[in-house]
Amino acid sequence: MWTGPARAELAGELLDVMGSAIRPIGVGGPRSAEVDALGKRLDCPAGDDLRKLRIDRPAAYLLLTTMRDVPAEELRAFAEAGTRVLSLEPFAATLGELGGDRGPAKAATAGAWSFVPAFVDSPGFRAAADPQDSLGGPRLVRCSSLGRPTHGSLLARLVDAWAAVLRFVDLPETIDASLTGPAEAPRRIAGRIAAHARVADGSAVVLEAADTAGASRRELSVLGTDAHLHIDDAGYELRHPDGHMLDHAPATAMPFVDLLADQWRQRLERPNAGTPAEPVRQAHALACVHACLLSAKTGQPERPDTQLALRRS
Repeated sequence: MWTGPARAELAGELLDVMGSAIRPIGVGGPRSAEVDALGKRLDCPAGDDLRKLRIDRPAAYLLLTTMRDVPAEELRAFAEAGTRVLSLEPFAATLGELGGDRGPAKAATAGAWSFVPAFVDSPGFRAAADPQDSLGGPRLVRCSSLGRPTHGSLLARLVDAWAAVLRFVDLPETIDASLTGPAEAPRRIAGRIAAHARVADGSAVVLEAADTAGASRRELSVLGTDAHLHIDDAGYELRHPDGHMLDHAPATAMPFVDLLADQWRQRLERPNAGTPAEPVRQAHALACVHACLLSAKTGQPERPDTQLALRRS
């Protein structure tokens, strides 16, 4: 496990929820009282050297709750050693990090890396796989991803939200966005962001994300020509335009730590379970994120395909 002071408590809660399904054998992260305390509680003295952790404590899984002090070459070394990585943060913050063997993308594409808890792998989204075919043509997609800073960065929420949206629409032509909060390097953005995207076929996307909410909540609503689908982390509803229920899977809201545990258990039961990390989908989601961030700076609509073109040049 590699964690930091802000998320050491969450990491400990996750291990408690996982119970006997896993056995922690090593704890590391930037030096802090919180990381040291977690290591002591787990009887795994904490260190601040990821390479030493990999060599001294070879493990089946590496849980990353922070990307601080995580060299890309070490992530490749974990993957080459057969360790599967579960991360609360996206492995790439820029389109440049997606390409070639020098970044962690190769390991991620090969299935060694999983972003958790991915909305598209949540119980609600999985249950809604068949109803998605009943929508007809999607005309309006609305996605909301709100949470606390300890439950993932604003970058993580944006990448995750766009990955879900792009299951229903093509890459938008333009995105117009506003950001309330620090507009810095991608891994350091924080606050609240709202975006409106236009798609070539006439459909539209409305997306909001924040890492300053009091509780974590993700939901996606798709208004199609034939039906209206609403999905959250735990369940879904499919309604006809006249209002009557066509299908549903009601469920009790799941705490964030339970969503993490659910996806970890999926990997344990079926190591290749979950959504494949497809390079094109990764690139398109990240291009939308960067179009959002650029639009927030310029005050003008920006094109995701321009971000992809810059990556190729």
